[in-house]
Amino acid sequence: MDNPLPLTGRLAALTEQMAGGFLTEEKASKAVQSLAYVLKDSVPNATGAGASLINARGRRESAGATDPVVLQADKLQYELGQGPCLSAWAEQRAVIIQDTREETRWPEWTAAVANLPLRSVLSAPLTTEGRHIGAFKVYSPAPHVFDDHSIFLIERLAVPAAVMLGNARDREATQRLSSQLVDALAQRDMISTAQGVLIGRMNITSQDALNVMLSASRGEDKPLYLVAREIVSGMTDE
Repeated sequence: MDNPLPLTGRLAALTEQMAGGFLTEEKASKAVQSLAYVLKDSVPNATGAGASLINARGRRESAGATDPVVLQADKLQYELGQGPCLSAWAEQRAVIIQDTREETRWPEWTAAVANLPLRSVLSAPLTTEGRHIGAFKVYSPAPHVFDDHSIFLIERLAVPAAVMLGNARDREATQRLSSQLVDALAQRDMISTAQGVLIGRMNITSQDALNVMLSASRGEDKPLYLVAREIVSGMTDE
């Protein structure tokens, strides 16, 4: 092995580097970018790296790609529904291609990437607490460059990466939920205020006031809270 540091020390240094970079990033996308470059520099002979993740809409997307080749190869996997990264993700195990020109497991994908500078591929799943977050991958334009040691490195790097990315996504999901709750409460308060306006103006019950707004919402084809906002705005303009 050509590693200047013992393997355990090298992995510890990588984990510390990842953690330090992650703690300074607020967005998971920036964390993935940092992780991708760490991955590329960590696996010998890798010339490109990245991650495939599930986005907020439940779709697969590439993140932190170190070069356009990674994005092109990933895009073809998503479009064709086959490839080493998707298999590593689905089967929850490392997948290695020694030479895309000789590979037979994903014929459509290997044919599609034939013109790309891509011959060796290695991918490993990103999993934490039973959650399948996505997959890491490294590419090389040369054949037969990845081996068992490469698998060892990417799998060990994927463990802390999955934990950190999972935590980042949890925080972002919590922030989105908080924002949505704030909006929902604001809309509820607006509707309640509008009901009060109609009750005072029309001398009707709370339910009747809500029915008036619902009827306007359907008739004008606009959200209920917008109808409520216009009622409240009309009151303040009087």
